[in-house]
Amino acid sequence: MPGLHFMYLRFTRFLLPLVLTILIFEFGAQTINAGMARMPDAIRVLAAFGLAWGLVTTLSSPLAQIRYAGLVLVEDKRDFWRGLHYVGLLALLMMAVQWLLGGTSISRQLLEGLHGIDPETGDRVRLMMLWLLPMPLLRGTTQLATGVLTRGKHTGQISVATALSVAAGFATVVALLQIEAIRTHPIWLPVLVLYATILTESVTILFYLWRFFGSGLPAKLERPPITYAEFFRFTWPIALMNFMQESSRPLINLFVVRGAHGAEALAALTVAYTLGQWTYRWLNELRALVPPFYSELRSYRPFLRYAYWCGLVATAICLLLFWTPLRTILLEQVIGLTPALAELSRVPLQIYTFFPFVVIHRAHFHSMAFIERHTFPMAVGAPMRTGAILVALLILPLFGVQGAALGVASLLAGFTSETVTVWWLILGKKQVRVWRTRPAV
Repeated sequence: MPGLHFMYLRFTRFLLPLVLTILIFEFGAQTINAGMARMPDAIRVLAAFGLAWGLVTTLSSPLAQIRYAGLVLVEDKRDFWRGLHYVGLLALLMMAVQWLLGGTSISRQLLEGLHGIDPETGDRVRLMMLWLLPMPLLRGTTQLATGVLTRGKHTGQISVATALSVAAGFATVVALLQIEAIRTHPIWLPVLVLYATILTESVTILFYLWRFFGSGLPAKLERPPITYAEFFRFTWPIALMNFMQESSRPLINLFVVRGAHGAEALAALTVAYTLGQWTYRWLNELRALVPPFYSELRSYRPFLRYAYWCGLVATAICLLLFWTPLRTILLEQVIGLTPALAELSRVPLQIYTFFPFVVIHRAHFHSMAFIERHTFPMAVGAPMRTGAILVALLILPLFGVQGAALGVASLLAGFTSETVTVWWLILGKKQVRVWRTRPAV
């Protein structure tokens, strides 16, 4: 099937820059961990960063995947400006909630009371949350512009923007490690590095979008402009899905930090999250593959076959990194963890080997929802994911699963529940209906 092989090559050329974007981004996240691991009081700093960044990303999660609105809904410049207004309103709301959780008495009830952390770590978490208030607006604007560039198949420019942001973050880490004031107040290191990376990415993406406006995106199509209601109907299930996905991390953190040796377990879980996701998060980009190419094939089967090949690659990477001596080199020599903390991270990282098979199916079903502009199944799958995580967090300790391993195993249970739910609502019910109406032979 030379035609199909050529199509797979086109898929790879389109997807590769997006995959590189994810891998480069995850590498950049490791530079933050590596910097904090070399700071005084490293365990508390890693734990504070894990809590603070988990809360910030949870609050801004409804905007984290707004790029799919740019990919599917934005067809001219009028649509983009409507989308930008929509992003701005949502971001202001999320910034207000973030301030309430980080700058009022609610934060003490949330951190010292609910999470049971000590006041010094709580102060570091609050400081991060207040200084990261602009993050929802920056993330939302960048994601919308990224979706428009993806629609125009300018994925290489997205990869360049991410590479520049990671380079800026790495340079910032190297520079800050030499400053005595940062070593005295180490929580400033992740704050400044996050701003260096995100501002660099935002400025670069908006520059490429400005160039695309001049050549690739029509000013006005012969149809009414897209409405805010259409944006809302398309994005609210994705927003709910991402909010529930991001909120699963603080939920897991809550159970892990309140267990035995909570600070050490939370530090190991923070490292495992960042490093483990590096191996499979790029598979989520398969969701962006179907919309630009579906009109040429009119079938989902080639996309699913291609997804299986990608899943095999991701599984092989997990086996290589987490089941061989490379794991020790990566954790102790590259990231700079102590041998004890590296050992706490071993089993959680090995559990990530089972994630790719689930993720490729979830990405495929999501892409079908995007094509049909019927995203409601994502809104149902999200609470099913959270429910499965909660059940796993309550049941797995009865079988001796504790610490960071409990967190990652619960996350896998949530992924599986969400994928099965989305499959049933998008495809499963239709298949059962067809089987029931098929005449008996």
